[in-house]
Amino acid sequence: MMFLTRYIAVLVSVLVLSACGGGGSGGDTDSAQDSAPQQNADGDQAPEPEPVVVASTQFIAMGDSGSGSPGQFAVGESMAAVCELKTEQNGPCEFVLGFGDNIYEDGATSVDDAQFEEKFEKPFEPMGTTPFYMVLGNHDNTGYVGGDGANNSRGDIQVDYHYEGNSPRWRMPARFYAFGSDEIPTAAIPETRDGRPLLNVVSLDSNPLASTVADADSRFSWQNYGMQQLIWAQDEMISSNALFNIAMAHHPYLSNGSHGNAGNYDFIPSFILPVISGQRWKDFLEESICDYADFLMTGHDHDLQLLEPVESCGRTRFVVSGAAGKMRSIQDPERNRALFQRGDTYGFFWVQASESNPETGAPAQMCFEAYTVDPDVDGFGVISPEGNLTPAHSQCFEKSEPVNIARGKDFSGTPISMPVPLSEGNQFDVDFTGPLKAFREQLTSGLNTLNMANPNAETQQVVAQMINGIDTLLASIDAAASSITEGGSEDDIAQANFAVQAAADRLKAIDTSGLPAPFDRLGDAFEAFAEGFGGSGNEESGQGLSRDTAFLLGPVVQLAINIDNIVDAIDQQAEPVPVLRGVTSLLSTVLRGVGETLEQVAVLDSSGGTDALVGSINEALNTLVLEVLLLEEAPDSINQNATLPTNFLSDALQTVLREVTEQLDRTLLQTVDNLLGRLLAPITGLIRGLLDSLF
Repeated sequence: MMFLTRYIAVLVSVLVLSACGGGGSGGDTDSAQDSAPQQNADGDQAPEPEPVVVASTQFIAMGDSGSGSPGQFAVGESMAAVCELKTEQNGPCEFVLGFGDNIYEDGATSVDDAQFEEKFEKPFEPMGTTPFYMVLGNHDNTGYVGGDGANNSRGDIQVDYHYEGNSPRWRMPARFYAFGSDEIPTAAIPETRDGRPLLNVVSLDSNPLASTVADADSRFSWQNYGMQQLIWAQDEMISSNALFNIAMAHHPYLSNGSHGNAGNYDFIPSFILPVISGQRWKDFLEESICDYADFLMTGHDHDLQLLEPVESCGRTRFVVSGAAGKMRSIQDPERNRALFQRGDTYGFFWVQASESNPETGAPAQMCFEAYTVDPDVDGFGVISPEGNLTPAHSQCFEKSEPVNIARGKDFSGTPISMPVPLSEGNQFDVDFTGPLKAFREQLTSGLNTLNMANPNAETQQVVAQMINGIDTLLASIDAAASSITEGGSEDDIAQANFAVQAAADRLKAIDTSGLPAPFDRLGDAFEAFAEGFGGSGNEESGQGLSRDTAFLLGPVVQLAINIDNIVDAIDQQAEPVPVLRGVTSLLSTVLRGVGETLEQVAVLDSSGGTDALVGSINEALNTLVLEVLLLEEAPDSINQNATLPTNFLSDALQTVLREVTEQLDRTLLQTVDNLLGRLLAPITGLIRGLLDSLF
């Protein structure tokens, strides 16, 4: 019995030591004698060996926070709750990394701007004085319309706030800067056992290299600002002896969200628009960050992602965390290999970096926990009713060594030249008709019927002009469809180009200055759209139809993004204007359809198949019809609104099925196996099902 009692005591001692990560001398542990105080040769008691101290730091990674919305406040409280519970197990959260878009929608106007208080200080007050290391996003550098990134000097205000704002937590000592764990005031163990910094963070300014609209200020040009930052970033990365190196910025290298991968942001071809497509930013990262950094952490897409490395960027892994103030769906979950991805939710990552532990055998690693936040539930979905943390995903990555990728000079070499501008849109044939004519007529008729019930004369006039612009943009899709039925007619594709330019001229002529905010920003967006083509040329000035068509994509997508930003601002108002909001949103949808169609035209070889273009046109029609359904559901009870005629959708559907399918089947689809008919079938079922449920 005495032996059994002694054995149990030893077993308990071993288990306690194991749970604590060791602490003994490393000898046998199967007898009580081994746990007794050791004696030296003289019989004196030997000192207890010092426990191994493992350097570790914990922090929060989040971005796109500055909306001031209930969701952002819920994220702030959730971050504080996670850090409080984690402190008991792992130590305190020592800092926060913020990945840009800190002040929606247009950035700050001065260091005294109340938005700093409303969209940063108050929402993150639960985090106390924890330092927030921030970088700039496109919304922080607004020039005309929120998110265009056209005025980088506005971002300097956020740097000034670091020095003059008297914030207990804001950190942005420069537009790009670096800091290490040894500089963090709260860091308990800032260095590893061999005296190396545990962590080095290189904070980058991606906006001048990836903004939607080019900044005319020469201080932020590729040659000046871009090269200066490139040389600095390379030096910071190469000279760092930290165990872990992190790069953070706003724009991602890879993303499965709506903006997509650098070099193909918003489906813009990089060979013609290297800045807007993110190609210049991609080249920058591959020269200065890839393979040097263990992780590249970014925002921009309003979701949460952990992505695998790719060959072009070496060992570097990718984190997208842009859901701290806004949310958005994951657009293409198969675009890049993802270990975790979650859209349509607020959220953030908790991260722990630690060196190896010789007692437990644990390697040097960085561990991530993703937390999704629901403002409408107790504990925000982050803490269970029992008081436990409920991460949506947990993942640890061992420290890996560089693979020594080959580095080109695509960024520091000669920049890609821009094409000669296209002809003006006045060559567009206003009487042009194609297979979508009847569909266009039904749509514009329904929208005009909706607009006639609008009691505000000024708003009614603006909406009527926007409907005219929408119809002209739809004509560009119609021309592309006509080119298919005519066997690839370049005349019809040219009409698609001219239609986009004609729409730009028509939208530019609209005076929106008298509309309620934020609709008054539409005029600036339309102005940027019209000016985005860079002037006019003549018929001999282009560089080929495909390249010229690709050149149109930049302004088209720029306007779609600007309008999406305005719609985001509209949706945060208590009383939006329904008719104007609906048509504005519809304009954005049409622009996305135009962009998708023109993208296929730009890459379509004259001798190649046409299934990609047919699919693009179908996708444009699909999103358009779904957007119209939102207008169809608008209630009659709203004074400023009116529903579309009940039979509009069924008539439009019948038109699409009769006119489009019949014409394309007869002329084109004999050679592509009735592809469009099969693609339109899901639209048929979807709309009929929705109509049955509505009426």
